[in-house]
Amino acid sequence: MKKTIRAFCNFFVTAVAVIIVLYISFFTDIPSKTGNVIKLKIEESQSEYEQYSESFEINELTINMNSYYYNKLNDGQKKIYESIANAVKNFQSEFPIRDYVADNKENFAQEVSVAIAAFINDHPEVFYIESQYSTYTLSGFNGDIGYIKLNYTESTLEDVNSKIEIIKQKIQEYITGTENLSDYEKELYIHDKLAQSVTYSDLEDLPRAYHTAEGPFLENIGVCDGFTKTLQILYDQLGIDSIIVLGVLDDNPHAWNLVNIEDDWYHVDLTSSRSIVEETGIITHAYFNLSDERMKKIATFDNPELLPKADSLDYNYYIYNDYVVYSTDDMSGKLNEIYQDFKDKNYIEFYLEGNVSENISSILVSLRRIESNFLDGSKMYYYNIENAIIIPKN
Repeated sequence: MKKTIRAFCNFFVTAVAVIIVLYISFFTDIPSKTGNVIKLKIEESQSEYEQYSESFEINELTINMNSYYYNKLNDGQKKIYESIANAVKNFQSEFPIRDYVADNKENFAQEVSVAIAAFINDHPEVFYIESQYSTYTLSGFNGDIGYIKLNYTESTLEDVNSKIEIIKQKIQEYITGTENLSDYEKELYIHDKLAQSVTYSDLEDLPRAYHTAEGPFLENIGVCDGFTKTLQILYDQLGIDSIIVLGVLDDNPHAWNLVNIEDDWYHVDLTSSRSIVEETGIITHAYFNLSDERMKKIATFDNPELLPKADSLDYNYYIYNDYVVYSTDDMSGKLNEIYQDFKDKNYIEFYLEGNVSENISSILVSLRRIESNFLDGSKMYYYNIENAIIIPKN
């Protein structure tokens, strides 16, 4: 009888212990080695988690080239990026990094900053993350677990999707008319149409939306990074690969695109291209499809080691269209050829291979010979931007 009771007690104790372990593991918090609490939420463990790949979709504004900066990360940073991507897809605010052990909270915070920057640059379609986020670590049995807390500009995923539907309509408006164009022609068409449609904001206290694709698409207002992300989305919709580049222009933080045309990369700075739009309505092409060498004359690049080489000028606007004037040329003859292409426009635009100050008088004389009233009036305006000359007609 005593053996039966002892066996029953042993079974009962074992069963209770198993139940307690299961309860702790799946339904409650686990106390950490330091006395902190590691949250294991049932809904998190059951939420879908997808391995990151080029087919990963955050929302309906799918980006085909979604892994350029992801592929530049180390393994730990990729784990962080992957968790961020899944969290944003599921509209989660606070989440742990899966399959990742944090060395310490300082190193973890640094790794997160690199991964988030890569994620934002790869995903211009994610316009609803606040720039402020927080990180922390909790000690677990197998090492520190890293957590991120994101903040969203929208209250619900339904609110996000409502804006996405409007943006999808705007995308169709932009790309209509590109069906039978070459990649270069599509690139130029979208560049000019976006430059004409969106106003640059000079407000000191900028709304967050102006730094994202939301501002240009929904309000027709943005700043350099908003322009860049919008252009990337539109090019992606047309099958043209592009990435975001960060750097400094005129001592100010700046953003522009690197665009791939016929397997060569080119710098495209839409913000600078529309620099005289407000004054004249003219969009310049001085910053359209530049090489590294030319872009470095006006800007410095953040993390240049991460960028693809841009060493071609084949699809530079002036070279491709043969709008280059050499100081040794028959200037009048060359300008006359270019003028014919701009006959129906309110300006003429070309690139001068030579010293501008030494040749501007000859250029103006040549233009007067082409059309006597072209520069009629007491004033004439011209814009010299990196040897690109834009002359509005009076």
